[in-house]
Amino acid sequence: MRAYTLGFLAISILVAGRAYAQLPFDYQAVDVPCDVGAPTFCPGGVAPQTAVNGINAAGDIVGSYIDGAKHQHGFVRKNGRYASLDVPAGVLGNFLGTLPTVANGINPAGDIVGTFVVPVNEDSDSPFYCPAAARQQAACVKGFIYSHGEFTPLLFPGHPGAVPQRITPNGDVYGCLHDLDTGMSMHGAIWYHDGTYASLTTGGGELADASVDVPMSMNNGATPKGRVVVGLFTDAVRRHGYIVQDGAFYPYDVPSATIKLTAIWDMNPRGQFVGTYVDATGRHGFLQNPDGSAPLQVDVTGETNTIVLGINPNGVIVGTYTIGAATHGFIGVPIQDQQ
Repeated sequence: MRAYTLGFLAISILVAGRAYAQLPFDYQAVDVPCDVGAPTFCPGGVAPQTAVNGINAAGDIVGSYIDGAKHQHGFVRKNGRYASLDVPAGVLGNFLGTLPTVANGINPAGDIVGTFVVPVNEDSDSPFYCPAAARQQAACVKGFIYSHGEFTPLLFPGHPGAVPQRITPNGDVYGCLHDLDTGMSMHGAIWYHDGTYASLTTGGGELADASVDVPMSMNNGATPKGRVVVGLFTDAVRRHGYIVQDGAFYPYDVPSATIKLTAIWDMNPRGQFVGTYVDATGRHGFLQNPDGSAPLQVDVTGETNTIVLGINPNGVIVGTYTIGAATHGFIGVPIQDQQ
């Protein structure tokens, strides 16, 4: 078995065939409220699709929803109150309205990162370059940071596309860059709060010793000072998770004799990380504790339709599950933490 250390704890990359345990959570469905009448037409007053992508220590959550008119919005929920989070088209210049938005991560200060989609713009020198060719639409996805009531585009120099996923307490942002696709051109990226940046291609910062070029990769979480970074990548066989610690790169797969996919989506300061996997039984969420034990399987409804996308310092998890054609968000609070 290949091992690495995480802070003062030890973790092992697990071998196939280990049994899974189910961790008891108190699951709460999350459905963004939505107007029942025109122009959204939301049956029952809730959005037909809700995803919870991130959660901070205070329990504030962020994500996205599709309304009844099939428009995409970001949202934030604080103290039980929902607010839509839509990047204004004014960031592009003299444009009115809003742009399709997804909120991915929120830090303790309430700063939020995510993505927005820009309209066609054939000027390749523009930071909002968006070629019309359908196969190049990935370039139209740009990043943002929302802080103190202001949206600021967050791009990676030399690359048209960017997906910020997480923002740490000190303001460092983790995600990915890409060009005209989210395949071989996609690499894990970091935007440091001091204005510098790094990727799994260029090295720099905590990744300076990572001598590997990891295409089709995405940074999805990190410990507060970035010593450990987690994410996903795809090779010629399938999608895997990964851990980068002190510059060393370690692939991670949920142990299963029939594994088809593993993706790590977030990590908390304890060293717990979460994600999703697919095997012969279907799609499941998982939580990996930093003690070398088998990952804990997470199935919100007891069926194979769960993706765990975020975890906060208290071990509270968030993500999505589906029932029929409807997608719901969820929050999962560890039951032992309520006793």
